[in-house]
Amino acid sequence: MGWSAAIESAEKFVPVLQDRAPDLVDEMKGVADGAGVSFRDILALNARSEIALGMMDDGCTTVAWSTTSFSVAGQNWDWEDEQKGQLILLHIIPEPSSNKPTISQVTEAGIIGKIGLNSARVAIFLNAIAAKGVDYSSLPIHLTLRKALEATSREQAVEALNSFGLASSGHVMVADSSAATSLESSSLGIVRLDMKDDWIAHTNHFLAQQDPRIRDTVLWPDSLPRMERAKTLLATASAQLAQSPPESPASVIQRLLEDEQGLPTSINRKSSPESLGSTLFSITTDLTAGTAVVKLGRPSEPEEIWALKPDEDAPVRLFPDS
Repeated sequence: MGWSAAIESAEKFVPVLQDRAPDLVDEMKGVADGAGVSFRDILALNARSEIALGMMDDGCTTVAWSTTSFSVAGQNWDWEDEQKGQLILLHIIPEPSSNKPTISQVTEAGIIGKIGLNSARVAIFLNAIAAKGVDYSSLPIHLTLRKALEATSREQAVEALNSFGLASSGHVMVADSSAATSLESSSLGIVRLDMKDDWIAHTNHFLAQQDPRIRDTVLWPDSLPRMERAKTLLATASAQLAQSPPESPASVIQRLLEDEQGLPTSINRKSSPESLGSTLFSITTDLTAGTAVVKLGRPSEPEEIWALKPDEDAPVRLFPDS
């Protein structure tokens, strides 16, 4: 698909955006002005999931673990190596009168909503799922993620996702200090999955029964073994909790995201001649503490490490030293 065709497709979202999210339209116009490009260019970036559906080597693994003592969650975001240079860490401080939380998120240049943590200790994660169909009466996924990141609780974020809709297929996990909730979307609706056994995991295929008209192409065959591996690691950690509680539950999530069973298409993905994508960043959140750690690159060999605590300050780089 050429860029002009991508823009034409993205413009189909203008009516619903002007009606339901004029603030995001204004923000995208501001980004466009600052970048010296058109609003339509920025809109196309933010509607990328709907435009490029099924054309991305975007395989991610998301996990959450929550008890009465702690709540932690995280994910690896995998894509083609060349995309790493487009990643940015965005810290958004709202107008005081808006009553919105501060957001620290990892996204791509020009895209105003993605994966991150806010000052209300709500975290949002995203996995791609390859099922055809677009609902132009809902917001593009990345823009609905932004609305979810403006929520002050998990249930409020879930409400935002359902209210604004998700225009195409995908998986969004919402976590806070109490638990995590998964939402699988298609062009025909959203299906909710709640935690069982204190943990939940998701990769790049549907887990719940969808509308029979929706067909999951399982574009990433490694999604199935990654899911089973994540479930095994979480179940093992949960079973060991009573006998040997971890010093840091977040470290359990970090080690899971570093797992290389099934390399190169493991949870911690590595580029190879057969698979050009790798893990471009990982994020581990401690929702009890309201903190997160972001590692740029494969989590086992990070190029940069950042600490997030949006309820106190802007992100701080831990490695390499400034």
